Amino acid sequence: MGLNQPPKTEGKDATERTIDLKMSKSKPDTAIFMTDSEEDIKRKMKKAWCPEGEIAENPVLEYFKYIIFEKFDSITIERPEKFGGNLDVGSYKEFETLFSEKKIHPMDAKDTAARYVEQLVKPVREKILHDPKISKLREQIQGFEVTR
Repeated sequence: MGLNQPPKTEGKDATERTIDLKMSKSKPDTAIFMTDSEEDIKRKMKKAWCPEGEIAENPVLEYFKYIIFEKFDSITIERPEKFGGNLDVGSYKEFETLFSEKKIHPMDAKDTAARYVEQLVKPVREKILHDPKISKLREQIQGFEVTR
C-alpha cells in the first residue's frame, strides 16, 4: 500500500481498487524509496494515514506486518514515561492487538516504523549513493524517480 489514505470503494472492481492502493513513484510522498534520507523517511511516515485503532487498510501497519516484523523478531516502541514508557513488542500479532486496543498511539507507531525502516534502508542507500562500483545502477535508479 501507499502511505496515503485508501480510496473509496464504491463502483470499483478488485483490480481498480488494487491499483488505487499501491505505492506510486508519481506520488513520491506515498512511498519510501531506497535512496530516501532518514529525514525523508521520518517526514513521509509522519504524514502517513494511520487512524487510531484501525487495522484494515492501514499502510503503517502494513509496514510492520510485511517489512519490519519480517526482519526483526521484536521491536521497542520508544515513548516518554508520561505516555507509558517504552514498550517491547514481540510479534506483529501482539502489535496489531495493542494498536486495535488503542494502547499504541498512531504517532508512536509512525515514529517506530520510521526508525526501523531507516535501519533497513540505510545500508542499501549508502551503497547506492556512495559505492563507485555501482555508479551505472545509481544513474538508472535516479532516472526512475518521477515526480508530479
